[in-house]
Amino acid sequence: MDQPERTLMFVAFTAEEMGGFGSRYFSQQLNADEIVAMFNIEMIGKPATEGPNTAWITGFEMSDFGKILQKAVEGTEYEFYADPYPTQNLFYRSDNATLARLGVPAHTISTTPIDVDQDYHQVTDHVETLDLDHMTNTIKAIAAGATTIISGAETPTRVDTSAVD
Repeated sequence: MDQPERTLMFVAFTAEEMGGFGSRYFSQQLNADEIVAMFNIEMIGKPATEGPNTAWITGFEMSDFGKILQKAVEGTEYEFYADPYPTQNLFYRSDNATLARLGVPAHTISTTPIDVDQDYHQVTDHVETLDLDHMTNTIKAIAAGATTIISGAETPTRVDTSAVD
């Protein structure tokens, strides 16, 4: 296998619900200008509002990150689309927000239909409630999009920090 053009970092954050302490700390350890993209994968265990083999991306209009992922899965059974919950302001409520505020094309990819999921932010949110086949397909689709960015074939546009909340 060839050496990728870009380096990958896998990071797990903590304390998102308590102010995003983990992602804030992480963003202070690196030079944001050197980060090409952030794939914040969150709540991908249930089929999305558009059905199985789909996922939504927060802040879709903030960079061309989403369009790059859409292009990467063209001709497959998978589809990425813009966040169906714009009034929830989810782009600024997850671990991607800290880096996005620094201009990084940092977006959350999710599938959970939060408006109808009875387990969303509930103690009933157990592994048994997840659709593991859907989760696997989502990860494969994200990997297809990530491959184009890691290889250097695609570079998402930066988030305009003057437009950041």
